[in-house]
This record gives sequence, C-alpha cells and structure tokens, in this order.
Amino acid sequence: QRKSKGSQSNRSGQGRGLMAGKQLVLFDIDGTILRSGPLPRQLMNEAVEDLTGTSPHLQVEEVAGFTDLMIIRAALRKVRFNTTDVHSAVESVLSDYLVRLRRSYPSYKPAQLYEDSMGLVHGCKQEGWHVGLLTGNLQAGAKIKLDRFNIWGEFDFGVFGDDASSREDLLWLAPELAWDKLGEAYTHDRMVIVGDTPNDARVAYLNGVRSLIVCRRPEWRSKIESQNPTWIVDSLEDVDTLIHWLKEE
Repeated sequence: QRKSKGSQSNRSGQGRGLMAGKQLVLFDIDGTILRSGPLPRQLMNEAVEDLTGTSPHLQVEEVAGFTDLMIIRAALRKVRFNTTDVHSAVESVLSDYLVRLRRSYPSYKPAQLYEDSMGLVHGCKQEGWHVGLLTGNLQAGAKIKLDRFNIWGEFDFGVFGDDASSREDLLWLAPELAWDKLGEAYTHDRMVIVGDTPNDARVAYLNGVRSLIVCRRPEWRSKIESQNPTWIVDSLEDVDTLIHWLKEE
C-alpha cells in the first residue's frame, strides 16, 4: 500500500511502466465534482409525492451511485405505488423533477464546486487525455447542475442516466459513445472512473476499469475499500501524484 499526503493507493507501483497513448478519464458529478446539497433529493421526493400522494423520504444512501431512473423506480416501490405502466410513471416523475430542478438549482446557494476535481480535470487535459462524464444524472439534469458553475463545456462528452438504467450499463456504453463523439477507440484498460461512492468502485472493478475514488464521506471509507478501488484518496488536490498513478500500467 502507498500513502501520500493523506491519500492511499491499494495498487503497488513496483515493476510497473507508464501507460502509452491517450486515456479516457470519466468523472462522476454528485459528490465528486459537486457537493449538490440536499435540494435534488428533496425535489425527487416532491415529484414522487405529487404523483403518488406519498413522499419516499429518500436518504443519501438511496441515491448515491445510482442512476436517476433507478432511484425513481425504487422510490415508487418504496411508497408501494401500483400502476400497470411503470415506465410512464417514472417518466412523469423525472419530467416533473427536471422542471423543479431547472427552476430552483441555478440560484441554490448550498451547492458547492469541489475545486480539487477541476484541478484534476485540467491536469488530465494537459496530458492530452479525453475527459468525460459518467453519471446517473439525466443529461438535462447534469447540464443544469454543471451550468450552475459554468463548467458544462469542460467535458468532451458524457454518458448519462438517459443512456442506460444502471451504472454498469453506462460504463459499457462509454467506449461506443466515445468513438461516436471523439473518434477514438478505448478499451477498458485505458479508462478510469473518478467517483466517490462504493458503487463507483464496484462497477469499475467488475469490468476491468481502474477507479480513483475520493472519499468525501469518511463514514463510507470501509465500504469503498471493500469494493476494491484501484486508488482511494481523501482529496484530489495532489494532481501531480494522481496523474503519475493514472499513467501506470
């Protein structure tokens, strides 16, 4: 194990060379790039309650690391909403949620940009690597959140909650969408997920993709470690060290 300035890697660098060619670095949004605050979760609760008459009272653990589609499906099950057309119910809730988010989030003061994440974004770009988004947010929701800090244009492309229902499926779509948008072919061993949840680490590990997990919530550390992250760090501030790690084969 390696430790550096409070950061920790579970991958030894002994006997390793440097990664040749471009890499594709995919950033999560909530908890990684932004501290989004409780407002999006509150708006989801309200949208579900408008349709069903009951709030699901979603907790952080029920939304972190999941797609918006999966969150709303689980919320409807939680409130025992019976319908013969679950798809339409989910679409109705998500549409309502986006209206609320578009109205409220641009002026939402508790939202916070994690400056260390943008330092890493810029460091990756300086290496000539492509930087994208891999997020469970719907594309429209992701744009609303990132536009709040004028950083939507920092990312070359994205894989969003509209594209697939699970994060694992989003990861599998990433090379195809990268080819469509960037004209570059990426195999899983040339991709990195930058996230903050145990699910980010789990999905990456199961699919042969490296993961750099920033532990924004200390109480999640043991759960993250149990999912075999390639690297787990306390912050993304030490960009030079992180770039060095990402270059390792």
